Amino acid sequence: MIFNGINNQKVEFRLIPFDPHEFELMTGIILEDDYLPDDVGFNLIIGNRDMLASMLISDVIKIVDWFEDLLYNKVVDSHLSVYHGQLCFDLLKNNTKKIIRITNDGSIPIPGVGGYSGDLEEILKMYFVECEINEMELQTIIIDLKNELYHSLKRN
Repeated sequence: MIFNGINNQKVEFRLIPFDPHEFELMTGIILEDDYLPDDVGFNLIIGNRDMLASMLISDVIKIVDWFEDLLYNKVVDSHLSVYHGQLCFDLLKNNTKKIIRITNDGSIPIPGVGGYSGDLEEILKMYFVECEINEMELQTIIIDLKNELYHSLKRN
């Protein structure tokens, strides 16, 4: 899923399929056939930051629900924060065309994650892209996110 930003910027947000065989190789744990994961891998490219991590499935559902509420002109919080506060969606303008700021804030620590690796100054920068989104684009975002979530949870 690609969000096209104002000023030729873009945010690429991709969910990564859960692979039980890879999980078994990494952990030595054999999963039951009916096992469903609590989280899903994702790749986020925003600005010059390329991040590979995992987020709770419930966070992905929150994102889908937020965009659906925007599409159907329901009352929404102007700020949606997921992934332990590091990934945020802010509604800046709510007219026929919506302006949404997508922010990745690396200065917020993630519980259970150890020290930083790499250039700390670069890691702690906040990256954001503002996107102008119409109704048709909102529909595409919702469909794409639902499809990616479905395919990321499908067994190989």
